[in-house]
Amino acid sequence: MANDTTQHNTTLDIALPPCPAVLVNIQQEMGRPQPNLHKIAEHISRDVLLTAEVLKTVNSPFYGLRNKLGSIPDAIRMLGLDRIYSLVTAVSLRHNVPLEKNLEYFWRDAATLGILNASIAKVLRFDPDMAYLMGLFHDSAVPLMTAKFPDYFLRLREFHGDNLDISLAEDRIFNTNHALLGSLMARSWHLPEQLVLAVRFHHSDGLFTQGLGSKALSLITVNLLADSVNDYICGNLNIHFEQLENQVRDYLFLSDDNAYQRVIDAALDAVHQ
Repeated sequence: MANDTTQHNTTLDIALPPCPAVLVNIQQEMGRPQPNLHKIAEHISRDVLLTAEVLKTVNSPFYGLRNKLGSIPDAIRMLGLDRIYSLVTAVSLRHNVPLEKNLEYFWRDAATLGILNASIAKVLRFDPDMAYLMGLFHDSAVPLMTAKFPDYFLRLREFHGDNLDISLAEDRIFNTNHALLGSLMARSWHLPEQLVLAVRFHHSDGLFTQGLGSKALSLITVNLLADSVNDYICGNLNIHFEQLENQVRDYLFLSDDNAYQRVIDAALDAVHQ
C-alpha cells in the first residue's frame, strides 16, 4: 500500500478541473444575505450550452412539470435556487471532466444514479439536491484516473478476485484513489463539507464507525442503496451492497420490508418515467 508521502505526490500530479466561473459567481451571490436571483439567472443564461442543458433537464419527465419552462428565471422561480444550483453544478461537472473514448457511457450512468439518489432521498425526506450531486460526484474522478493511467481498468481487474475495497486496490496500484481525488475536486469547487466527506469515504471500511456525521453518512447510505437499484436494473450483482445491506437499511430506518420496497419502487419509477 502507498505510504502517505507517495500518495500525496501522486495525487498532486493529477490535475483537477478548476471550479467553473459560473459556479464561483453563483456561489458568491448565494453567500449574500439576500441573493439577487436576477443576477444568478444572468450568470447562467450567458452560457448558451449550459442554459440549454439545464432547461432540458428541468423539462424532463422526472420533474413532472405541466408546462415547459423556457428560461432560467422561470426555472428558478418554479424549482427554487437550490435545485437550479445543483443542476448547474452537475452540468458543469460533465463539461469540465474530460472523458476517454471508452467512457462515453459514464455521465449517462452517473445521471441515472443521480436521479435514483434524489428519488430515494425525497421519499426519506433528505435533501434531494445534495443526494443528486452525490450520485454524480462520488465517482467523478474515475475519468481523471483513466486519463492519468491508461491501463486503469485492466490493472484493477487483477484485484477483482481479492475481495479488496476498490479504493484500497487503487492505492496499491496507483498510489492514489478516485474517492480522494473526487473529494479534493468537490472541495476546490466549494461544495458543502458533507458532500466532500461523503465522496471521500464512500468506499471506506468501517463506514458506520468513523464518526462522519449524519449528513455525510446519509448521503453515502442513500448512494449505496441507489447504486444497488442501478445494478438491479442493469442485471449486475452488487457484492459490496450485499455486505452492507442490513446496516444501510437500519441506518435509513428501512428494516421493515414493506417500507424498504416502497423506497425501491419509487426509485425504479423515477428512472422509468
